[in-house]
Amino acid sequence: MAPAKDAGLYQTLYQISKILLKEDAFEALSKRLLERAVEATGALRGYIVSRKGDSFEDLHQVGYHAEQSENEVHRFSRSLVRVVFHTGKLLFLPDLLSHPGISPESLQGMESGAVLVAPLRDKDTIYGVIYLDTCGGQGDFKPHARSFLDELAAIAGTYVRRALERENLRERNLALERNLCARHEFQGIITQHPGMLRLLKMVAQVADSDASVLILGETGTGKELIAQAIHHNSPRRDQPFVAVHCAALPSSLLESELFGHARGAYTGARTARAGRITSAHLGTLFLDEVAELTLEVQTKLLRFLENGEIQSIGSDANKTVDARIIAATHQNLREGIKKGSFRRDLYHRLKVVELEIPPLRERRGDLDLLVNHFLSQYQRPGQKVLQLTPEARRILQGYSFPGNVRELAHLIERGCILAMGDALDADLLPPEIKQEGGGQPAFGELTAEGLKRVKESAAQRLEHDFLEELLRVSDGNISQAARVSGIRRTFLHKLINRHGLDVDHYRSANSS
Repeated sequence: MAPAKDAGLYQTLYQISKILLKEDAFEALSKRLLERAVEATGALRGYIVSRKGDSFEDLHQVGYHAEQSENEVHRFSRSLVRVVFHTGKLLFLPDLLSHPGISPESLQGMESGAVLVAPLRDKDTIYGVIYLDTCGGQGDFKPHARSFLDELAAIAGTYVRRALERENLRERNLALERNLCARHEFQGIITQHPGMLRLLKMVAQVADSDASVLILGETGTGKELIAQAIHHNSPRRDQPFVAVHCAALPSSLLESELFGHARGAYTGARTARAGRITSAHLGTLFLDEVAELTLEVQTKLLRFLENGEIQSIGSDANKTVDARIIAATHQNLREGIKKGSFRRDLYHRLKVVELEIPPLRERRGDLDLLVNHFLSQYQRPGQKVLQLTPEARRILQGYSFPGNVRELAHLIERGCILAMGDALDADLLPPEIKQEGGGQPAFGELTAEGLKRVKESAAQRLEHDFLEELLRVSDGNISQAARVSGIRRTFLHKLINRHGLDVDHYRSANSS
């Protein structure tokens, strides 16, 4: 029967094994691992060290005294680490300074004390070590502690390596996102949502071409901002960006507005007009709500897309124009094709590249970012930047935002105008938003479409709350969340991305 002390150490080993199975983030995993190892073995300090080429990097440390200087904190014997990498075996020294195999030069600034170094393996590869010492000649490592660390390192090796690889992958993804934003202009677009970031990567990819782009998205999602981002990141950036809001113009004027007219082409046409397409020559023409174009105008637009020529109203001459077309709509163009209100051939010419912007209700993780941006933008002269109260934030998180980002901007602007203090509280929100966001559904209009919108909004909120609770009880571990819920891991990833939830937030919240 093992001694009581040994039994206690192996109980600790069992507890650490549970942590390794549950923890997914490298920082939290290595911190817990080292804390338990230092506590169980009687060490005063602990390191996880990894090889980087011919040198060694200190990845994580625990167990320092407050009076130690920064230089002392990061001192460990690279000679001993190198030995363990070479032999692949546990190394124990009762006193570091008396070890004959270490040169005096490498011991400068080091303290006397016991040292214990164990290799971290993933399959047959040694990629790092756990390095413990007592420093200052205080204490020693007993045989049961040495055996414990050897077994701990054998168990921990694969888990630490995988957590480290995930951390490196996250860092690379963040670096790519930072590089994306540094190299491209996305003015006015505020996001950290995975779906939006993927969309911006596509924007960066298509910007260099002259291909037509069709942007889909609900009203207020920022379709014109995406169109501007394509233009400003394209070779046409120094040429005109001309926007035509098709729904804002009478159908009788749309043809003239786009293609221009000759003098005397119709009653009241006293002078010739070039038209918006000509104004966009060498630049970009943005057609917002393109579904509103009449079939006659669609036919002329299709001809322009095919051969680059336009004909003004009342003119017999064709004019060649070089303009890139970006179109946008919140309507379902496929349904329009079925009803005969939109040309199939024009649809396919417009959607060489199709981009779809997710609605704000699917980007809950962006809400605080957008709120803070608009609070700063709409503050009155001399007014402090307002802070959203917890109750107001709770209501906004529960609201469906049918008007999307535009509605949120107007909402915050209203709050900044009405606020008397330095906080935007729930009483400054419109009654219908408090009613819906506070838990009571606002039906708006008592129609089948109104009921459908409320049901969709309620389902989205319920799904969001479910995922938050699932990630909370699973400590942000996707594999564990999939096991708990019975939802396939791949589908769970899609749901989490759709709602813009930051998995790392739930890990840090539970490991702090």
